Amino acid sequence: MAAGSLWCVLAARLLRPAQSRHLRHRPFHLAAVRNEAVVISGRKLAQQIKQEVRQEVEEWVASGNKRPHLSVVLVGENPASHSYVLNKTRAAADVGDATVTISHRYTPKEQLKKHTILADIVVSAAGIPNLITADMIKEGAAVIDVGINRVQDPVTAKPKLVGDVDFEGVKKKASYITPVPGGVGPMTVAMLMKNTIIAAKKVLRSAEQEVLKSKERGVATN
Repeated sequence: MAAGSLWCVLAARLLRPAQSRHLRHRPFHLAAVRNEAVVISGRKLAQQIKQEVRQEVEEWVASGNKRPHLSVVLVGENPASHSYVLNKTRAAADVGDATVTISHRYTPKEQLKKHTILADIVVSAAGIPNLITADMIKEGAAVIDVGINRVQDPVTAKPKLVGDVDFEGVKKKASYITPVPGGVGPMTVAMLMKNTIIAAKKVLRSAEQEVLKSKERGVATN
């Protein structure tokens, strides 16, 4: 959640006059003499929100939907950032939102392997040929290769496209794998076409609604 949205939620909850039993409701004022400020307990509000999320997740999954995922982008070795990510991971496990760890092309391979060897699904889009090898994949994992790299074929000496995954090695260990070319690329193009027509229909419906509203206002005025 973005910082602005987070504080909007926090402010909305604080300003509810009757629903918060832990906080005294006091109007904001600029009087010279006033009582001490109410201490905002982030922990209490967080527990309340997590309980609501936990219930929503249970209802969502029970309805046959896929479990929501939390994406974490971690760059560098800042201890505070690592602590923050750890807290997010624990919170995700607590509410049932699964955790997705995102690394980058400069992550040391041994450190990267610690994540990929535990993952049920590995998606690679780093742009590094043979970055993901069979020893880095858990038995039965699904591997989605988004990488596109142009390399020289060692046999024909001609240029060819490969992904980030050692396809021949990993396909013997994974349960699902996408090839390059012929995997994610065609789906990307197809979904672009699909989303274009969806967007066009939405624009058309919006325009039709505006015309209808204009006619209704005209009738009402007459």
